[in-house]
Amino acid sequence: MILITSASGQVGTRTIRELVRRGCRVRGQVVRPESAAIVAALGAEPVVASLRDPDSLRAAFGGVERVYHIAPSLMRDEYEMHRAVLAAALQAGVRHFVLHGVVAPYLDHLPFHHAKQRLHADLFRSGLPYTVLMETNYMQNVGWTWPIIVERGEWMLPYSPDRRLTWLDLDDAAEAAANVLTQPGHEYATYELCGTDAFLSRSEIAAMMTRALGRPVRATRVDPDEYFATARKMPFFQRFGDDEIAQIRAMFVDFDRYGLPAGNSRILSMLLGRPAGSYAQFLQRLAGGQAGAASASINTYGLPV
Repeated sequence: MILITSASGQVGTRTIRELVRRGCRVRGQVVRPESAAIVAALGAEPVVASLRDPDSLRAAFGGVERVYHIAPSLMRDEYEMHRAVLAAALQAGVRHFVLHGVVAPYLDHLPFHHAKQRLHADLFRSGLPYTVLMETNYMQNVGWTWPIIVERGEWMLPYSPDRRLTWLDLDDAAEAAANVLTQPGHEYATYELCGTDAFLSRSEIAAMMTRALGRPVRATRVDPDEYFATARKMPFFQRFGDDEIAQIRAMFVDFDRYGLPAGNSRILSMLLGRPAGSYAQFLQRLAGGQAGAASASINTYGLPV
């Protein structure tokens, strides 16, 4: 039995789909009963449990041999939730703990980065066989602004269009996670994941968008206050309070100053046994409206999740 935490999100659903396709027994932890239907529809066993409640976590871990722990986004008590999951895994005798991490976890001014580094240290001392998947910005995060890009020919974000970041296709990430969960030999590894030719600026990606759409697209830097005033009207942003928005703003400040020079596509290609996907390939799917590429518009917002 493989347990996926935060199973109804964009990472969890894709990973469940990949594991079920391989014939694995999968259990998906969710917080809300209505999210259980999403997990069940994918062919996994849903379990409603809080990552803050040790009793419900013990029930969720019953019979579990491997866990892929995906933390909820931008929660100030993320590390405490991590600790509760790790304690439940130890009590259940889990044989392999896979952590959904993030590149550059050493950025200690970004709590949702640094919490994962702290748990990595705890895993190191736990005695559990573990693997850490350090994932970069998802290509699919462009999804929620894609209609605006198509309509206006402009990709607006509050950081320099010329700073380079690494990028990752969510579908590749899910396949890599499934490989790590089902294949031997990944214990005690830490993998930084990004796609092929992925160290790109938004200006470079906008040129790719121009080719994919057959009409001009340009990347621009919008004032942060203007950006967040618009973003907070979007459904996914509306659940965030001032603290979460402050974390997102701090991340964009970092992107504006430094970009995100972290990740190398050779690692992901090794895990997949084939070349990792490129941003150009993703854009061809997105521009063509293929299933999976545009669906991220519902629940992503320009952040690694």
